[in-house]
Amino acid sequence: MLQGVYLCATTVLQNSSILANYLDNLNEAQQQAVQNFQGPSLIIAGAGSGKTRVLTYRIAHLLQNGVPPSSILALTFTNKAAREMKERIANVVGPQVARYLWMGTFHSIFSRILRAEATLIDYPSTFTIYDTQDAKSLLRTIIKSMSLEENTYKPSLVMGRISAAKNNLVLPSGYKQNETIRETDQGYPHSENRRNL
Repeated sequence: MLQGVYLCATTVLQNSSILANYLDNLNEAQQQAVQNFQGPSLIIAGAGSGKTRVLTYRIAHLLQNGVPPSSILALTFTNKAAREMKERIANVVGPQVARYLWMGTFHSIFSRILRAEATLIDYPSTFTIYDTQDAKSLLRTIIKSMSLEENTYKPSLVMGRISAAKNNLVLPSGYKQNETIRETDQGYPHSENRRNL
């Protein structure tokens, strides 16, 4: 971590001419958002109004004012947006600094955190995260291995029930023991065959 702070300091000095001018590219409201050090900023603006530029320069401004890159978390909705922001920041502060930022999608960042801290929750750091297709394929394999009819136990419907349980913070043991959930399952087609799930 000290190496990241050192790289931040040396790179900011090398790029100080770029950083000195970045505020000139912003209007007054944007400058206020970039220069705010009193907690988080909420930026609400229409398409094409410079939100990404403001966020990019805010991160550059934080770095210029001594905030270590490893202390900055920037979450985006898409990998493309994360890549573009990181590239823009690297153009301002240098790639040596930008590489230490915690920047990405919600999923990628929290996957990274889980891998780093996996041992604290008794998980291996090499766990695999399944996408929808992987999960459906696994459910088909389970349904087949249990000699269940796939027409009755449709993977997408089973996934929906699992998702509903997760959204309601119901653990597998609680799901099986919860009478309300069993009664809810009875309202689904072929419910008489689902009671053992």
